[in-house]
Amino acid sequence: MLLPSLILALVATPQPAPPQLAVRVVRFYEPTAKVTPVLALLQVPYALTEVGGDRIAWQTAVTVTDNSGKTLLNEKWWSGAPASFRVPDAYGMEPLRFRLSPGEYTLSVTVTDSVSGRTATTSTPVAGFAEAPDVSDLLLANDMRIVAANDTTSLPGEVSRGTMRFVTSPEVTLDALKPVIAFMVEAYTDRETTAATTLSVSTSDGSREIIALAPFEQTVPAGGGVIRGQFPLDGLGEGHYLLVAKVASQGRTSTVKAPFSVGSLEAAMQRELATRNARRGLDETYFGAMTDDDLDAAAEVLSLIAKSDKLAVYKPNGDGALTVLAKRQFLIDFWRQRDESPETPVNETRIRFYDAINYANEQYGESGRNGRPGWKTDKGRIFVKHGKPNDSQSFIAGQGSPGFEIWRYTQGRPQFYIFADQNNFGNFRLIKTNDLTESSAPNWCEILNPLVVQRDIEPYLGEKFFVVTGGGDPTQGASQSCR
Repeated sequence: MLLPSLILALVATPQPAPPQLAVRVVRFYEPTAKVTPVLALLQVPYALTEVGGDRIAWQTAVTVTDNSGKTLLNEKWWSGAPASFRVPDAYGMEPLRFRLSPGEYTLSVTVTDSVSGRTATTSTPVAGFAEAPDVSDLLLANDMRIVAANDTTSLPGEVSRGTMRFVTSPEVTLDALKPVIAFMVEAYTDRETTAATTLSVSTSDGSREIIALAPFEQTVPAGGGVIRGQFPLDGLGEGHYLLVAKVASQGRTSTVKAPFSVGSLEAAMQRELATRNARRGLDETYFGAMTDDDLDAAAEVLSLIAKSDKLAVYKPNGDGALTVLAKRQFLIDFWRQRDESPETPVNETRIRFYDAINYANEQYGESGRNGRPGWKTDKGRIFVKHGKPNDSQSFIAGQGSPGFEIWRYTQGRPQFYIFADQNNFGNFRLIKTNDLTESSAPNWCEILNPLVVQRDIEPYLGEKFFVVTGGGDPTQGASQSCR
């Protein structure tokens, strides 16, 4: 009698909804050609895919048909991502671009997983403007910036429109980590005019206004221009909303709307962590998100592992300085050539190196006005080059000897490094090693005291360094030598 009850319980238990494709259309206008450029934002949940090897991959098929069923656009292409990207609530965003004459159309999208063959389909109506509108559709974004007219570059994840670069999706999601929303709308006019814009946040069905923002005015040049801005929405509860923009110009008011949502802090933190962990493995994404100063810092530390002639082309400033784009490409190429596992989508070699740099900076940085960052110290340099020692020993100051440490590496050719804190400030210097690529202090035995060398270092390393000649005890004046 238990089995039917169990079956009923399983049937009655609500199952989580499968991930769905999402698409949103944003329309602009070209007055001269009298056509409607369309930017369609397609969101592909990675959960739709199955992992094949170390990647996920899917085919996207896009069609645009008119009311008679005639196909105006029919395109297919393959997309993919590292398998590590396939985490809950993670997705890929693909911009689709096409132009329409006046009329009614249907945009259809089908995504097919490369491994399982499973498909997901979505469609949405889209209309080409019958006549010149006063404004475009409203575009929302999590981040937005403007670039120079001749700058054609975009950072990873950005979508472009003219000189605008933005990070967006079909329904932009805000959260406590990123509570700022950006907006953009194009205004079209044949003469210079002033546009007054009023923004408000309403419920998802538009029935109730929740937040009203102060209106602002902007001059729109002849031929049209962009009205844009951003503002924080801290304190807005979880849920779905509409951003409503009313643009008044030349005696007419146009109203455009776009959906957005506010997610939970917990989901935001999980998503942020998953995104960082997944994307940090890709050289293009890792360096693509860096500022000019960050790129210079990432290049400076390469002196630990590369000869100066290999780095000579990288010039951070002054005559012959590289552009930001050239700096990124140099670093991408540098690490691509040193990737020890090129068959994987992530560059583990680069990850290990910069993780070691970060650790060295945290653990071995020097204090004081002339203190050096950790990677420039002797300890930091050795750690970055060789990693954590297989074993180590610390000795406190005493008997005329400063405090010192011995690091020993036993894998491959045995190597040791002795660091001394000669000034008692915690700033250790390398004074003795058998590493032929490093230098030893010629008076290292005197720095530590010959007795300490004999008593502590020789037994620990199993080597003889301090040699007494002249038949006797060093304390009784016998001649001494140290190798």
